[in-house]
Amino acid sequence: MSDQPAPIPDPPEESPHRGLIPREDLDFLPRVRWRFWGPVLAVLVLFPTIWLTLRHRELVRLRDGLVHEHAARTADFAPAYRGGRERVEGLIMLSLGAWEGDHRDPSLTWEALAREPVLYARTRLGEIRDRAGLAASVRHRYADQLLACMGLQFAWARELLDKGAFLLPPYVEEIRSADTPERVQALRADMRLRLRRDREPIERSLGLRYLLVAIDEAPLSIDGPTRVYVYDLRDGRQVLRARGTGDGLVLVPFRIAGLPSPPPASPRSRAPTVSQHDCAVANDVRAVIGIPRLGMSSVPDPPPPAPADAGAPADASAADVTNRPLGT
Repeated sequence: MSDQPAPIPDPPEESPHRGLIPREDLDFLPRVRWRFWGPVLAVLVLFPTIWLTLRHRELVRLRDGLVHEHAARTADFAPAYRGGRERVEGLIMLSLGAWEGDHRDPSLTWEALAREPVLYARTRLGEIRDRAGLAASVRHRYADQLLACMGLQFAWARELLDKGAFLLPPYVEEIRSADTPERVQALRADMRLRLRRDREPIERSLGLRYLLVAIDEAPLSIDGPTRVYVYDLRDGRQVLRARGTGDGLVLVPFRIAGLPSPPPASPRSRAPTVSQHDCAVANDVRAVIGIPRLGMSSVPDPPPPAPADAGAPADASAADVTNRPLGT
């Protein structure tokens, strides 16, 4: 017998599928039941494809239908709106140039200006760089008392721009780019609502004769002058150009008897309010038009006191004393 130990056998190789019989040792191979799984796979692939195809066809049909409906229902006044909007925006851009001094066309009278509302826009000189930024600037809702101080009725130009946006080509492009039928249905409801609600105000604003544009030269209206332009929308002529510094209005302090006096105004509170500034500008505009400024001279005289009866006693108590017998 040999004294050498027996060699240690190598460990068996582990199967990549632990616990499973190697594929080459199987007596038979499992077969896929294609009769069952084939139709299942076909349904899983074809159903989403068919559904997406039908949904896309519905989307195209709805989009094309809404585009045609939009064209049919706006054809009679959309061109007029686009032309009027282009004219208004062009005149506002024209107002942003260098100041050329006060001017009034002889054809403009206060009676003609105050006969009906004017289309009114107010903006600030540093806000508009090009036509693209005009609408955003005009839409700003700054505190404004200018036309109230002038005594003019007006319609906001910003409402004309906003309400008529559905008549512009970008709205049609938004319909064409809608990516779901639900979005198309929402746009259809929006268009029909705008036609019912906004058509009459749009046409009424487009029929106004005068456009009045106020341009504040400072970032805050009360910190600088304000220009006022009036255009005749029938032919685009500038019929009025005026500029007010906003510091020509003097407030007369008064105190009501029996009420405590207000504290003295501090230097910080002496800055003009929006009403003071705008009413001062309105007075400068009135002067260029040729009508009197509003002020203390415009306050009507108080009615004269009723004439007292010379024979009547001053009051009832005096009459009672006069008629009372002596000793009573």
